Amino acid sequence: MTVPSDHRSSSDDRLTTSGGLGSSEPAEIIRSEERLRVRTDVRPTKRLRLRKRVVSEQVTHTVTVRREELVVEEEDLAGAASQPGGQHDFDGGRDVEIVLHEERVVTSTRVVPVERVRIRIATVTDDVAVEEVLRREEIDVQTVPMTEIDTGGRATTDQ
Repeated sequence: MTVPSDHRSSSDDRLTTSGGLGSSEPAEIIRSEERLRVRTDVRPTKRLRLRKRVVSEQVTHTVTVRREELVVEEEDLAGAASQPGGQHDFDGGRDVEIVLHEERVVTSTRVVPVERVRIRIATVTDDVAVEEVLRREEIDVQTVPMTEIDTGGRATTDQ
């Protein structure tokens, strides 16, 4: 089989040239390999909704309250000194009015701020190992024995 000095491979479009004696062109072939390009993409993972709600709870407080009570004290006046003139007057139309008081519990509510809640987003960094199979071309150099030389300067080989 005859190997031409300039040919294009049927599997790719890379030009190879074989230089011989008196040729100024060096023989060359282009080798390629896959390179791994790693990048990151940002995409949404969760949607969070913050909502306040009102919760009711029963609260019991003990409060001390005071009240006034009427206490009637009676004294025996038998041994007491009598009024001058020896006569006692009747207080026939006079009423005595006394007002009693008591404390009552009065409740009211008011809204007061008790806590500030801040929500922030923190970025956490993790290391992730990425494995991928990459292909590359290797170039083998083989020495082929020449069996005869063609008259056109081309080498022929046995195959």
